[in-house]
Amino acid sequence: MRIYLVILICLLGPIFSFGQKGKEYFLIDSIDYEAMAPNDKAVLDSLLPLYHNAKTDTAKLRVLDVLSSSLGDSKTWHQYSLLVYDKTRSMLSDSASFSHSDLDLVKNYFGNSLQNIGLYYTLHGDKNKALDCYEKSLKVLRETGNKLGISGTLNNMSVVFNQEGNIQKALDYEFQSLKLDEEMGDKVMTANALNNIGRMFIDQDDTVKALLYLKKGVAILEKLKYDLGLAYSFTNIAVTYRNEKNYPLALEYFQKSFFHWSKLGDKHGYATTLLNVGITYLRRANDIPAMEDTSYSLAMQNLTKARDVFEEIKDWEGLSNTLQGMSRVYFHENKMALAEETGKRALKIGQEIKFPSTIQSASEVLYKIYSKEKKWQDALAMHELFVQMRDSIFSEETHKSTFKQQMKYDYEKQEALKTVEHQKELAVAEEGKKRQQIISYAIGVGLLMVALFAVFIFNRLRATRKQKMLIEEQKKIVDQKNKHITDSINYAKRIQDSILPSEEELTKCFPDHFVFFQPKDIVSGDFYWMSKQGNKTILALADCTGHGVPGAFMSMIGNTLLNEVVNEQKIIQPAEILNHLNEGIVHALHQESRSQDDGMDITLCLFDHTTNILYFAGANHSLYIINERSLSKIEGDYFSIGSMFGKKQTLFTQKEIRLQKNTSIFLSSDGYPDQPGGEKGKKFMTKKFEELLLSISGYPINEQEDVLKKTFESWKNTRQQVDDVLVLGIKV
Repeated sequence: MRIYLVILICLLGPIFSFGQKGKEYFLIDSIDYEAMAPNDKAVLDSLLPLYHNAKTDTAKLRVLDVLSSSLGDSKTWHQYSLLVYDKTRSMLSDSASFSHSDLDLVKNYFGNSLQNIGLYYTLHGDKNKALDCYEKSLKVLRETGNKLGISGTLNNMSVVFNQEGNIQKALDYEFQSLKLDEEMGDKVMTANALNNIGRMFIDQDDTVKALLYLKKGVAILEKLKYDLGLAYSFTNIAVTYRNEKNYPLALEYFQKSFFHWSKLGDKHGYATTLLNVGITYLRRANDIPAMEDTSYSLAMQNLTKARDVFEEIKDWEGLSNTLQGMSRVYFHENKMALAEETGKRALKIGQEIKFPSTIQSASEVLYKIYSKEKKWQDALAMHELFVQMRDSIFSEETHKSTFKQQMKYDYEKQEALKTVEHQKELAVAEEGKKRQQIISYAIGVGLLMVALFAVFIFNRLRATRKQKMLIEEQKKIVDQKNKHITDSINYAKRIQDSILPSEEELTKCFPDHFVFFQPKDIVSGDFYWMSKQGNKTILALADCTGHGVPGAFMSMIGNTLLNEVVNEQKIIQPAEILNHLNEGIVHALHQESRSQDDGMDITLCLFDHTTNILYFAGANHSLYIINERSLSKIEGDYFSIGSMFGKKQTLFTQKEIRLQKNTSIFLSSDGYPDQPGGEKGKKFMTKKFEELLLSISGYPINEQEDVLKKTFESWKNTRQQVDDVLVLGIKV
């Protein structure tokens, strides 16, 4: 086990320096003592004299076992692990000469050597060889009943399966490791296993279980005052809260992580936490517009510090991710030259280290930048690269390749700069190979891809008459497919429009009203719905996850469920309707058993025309009431229908508003305030939207819609609409 052995080295202490010795002394070839890290020199200086002074073979093996598990340089400890493996295998071939206790001892050293060799293969991305070594190690260690060794091997196997994406198998091995750690009473290993399990549940989007295991581990580590374990655990807890958009708690736990990384003097951990804090402020800026300026400023402060440290320690993955974050901040600040320069550097590094996820994120940033700058050819190239990386990440073959490249990089980043240069050469070669394998997504990019296909054919087969006919035939096929797709979507729009309340139905219930509805695409993820129940009217406005076709699917589900709950089950109280709608979405999308984050935000109102009372419930939506030139924002509950909140036992609340004469009521999705525009390309923002509603509330109802529409188009100008827009106004 590699984790405990530093303590023994410290007890032994440095004795001599043997930098001038050769293989006879060091026992292995190709060792450059003077170039080694100070800690590794201390290990050799302490243990090699003990090896040469040992009187028995088992005593020599004991020293080699500690030595191979204590060195930091993977090439060196791998050579010593192979030495232990060769010696123990030779000794086990003549096992009859050993006593039972000595035989078990040799077997344990043999099993440990296999575990270390497996770890070496893991770092080099050779999963099959790594798992083969781990399986052999398990077999031997189980024969001797070595629980510590078995636990370590199970943990290493869990790491391999987790990196592969086989979370279920990774959890199975980690739980086996945890059980052994608890049986041994090993607190550090128990906390480590709990932290690993918690991290895997984060990847599964199971927040409740993730926090449960992470906090169990923290409780143990705090008693032990184990800084390294606490630094990792607090980081994982912070990431969990960030995924839940609980930014105050996320930042609180990142601060705790800072304390322990600083105490340890670990620059990599410190820089990674700075990067995480920067990302947290970026997400807060997107989710809480009122804090946008402050959040972007704090994001840039932390990202700049992270960049400096990553450059110092030559952590290229961390540097690329940090540069992407900085590019996003520059983009939102409309500093396009800096945004492009920083984004291109992030992409270049990602391509050099060959991380598809890093390349995907960098190309996404550059796509947005080039689109805003109207560099359409560059934008298209970045979009195609983004799609290529996105698809490759989810393919089995590339997923395995990603695992190998990432593990290989974790090893190679400890090497000299010449190794990095070698990686660059490999990256160029690999990129050239991949260009020959790119599959054309003809339908996705339409006629442009046909043109590209034509160029490809031209270069490969020369300009022949047969080629021209082939290209024309391909063009006809793609044109026909595009027409079929567009016709299908247009037909879907007719269906979607038909289920919306008609103008006549709305006018009967609300004579003074308007609907400003402007989908981003042909079909929409926003919709409105109405039902008349006696002297009461139920009115809903919903914003489903996504827009276009995915959003339209969700809107159809929402519309169907509302009809079922209100018109069939006769449930009319807004909060109760939302509770049933939430249950229906969770059940329809099987969110009870799947990690899926689709759902909707919705405003739901019940108008009692007899008492003139409005009952309101909202799922991450607010209602605007304007009376006597005063605007009141009635906030709903902060959680959405479905999504990660849908699996929780959450009940919606209801509010009652007594309406006065000439009161204006506005329902809206977030598409209007979230639209970028103006001179600086910033969002319209909720505050400005509320001011606009207040300013138009005194106008006749038909003019209110006109002002909203003209203001939106003027603000957007030539920029692309980013989301569906739906605003519904009523005057009573």
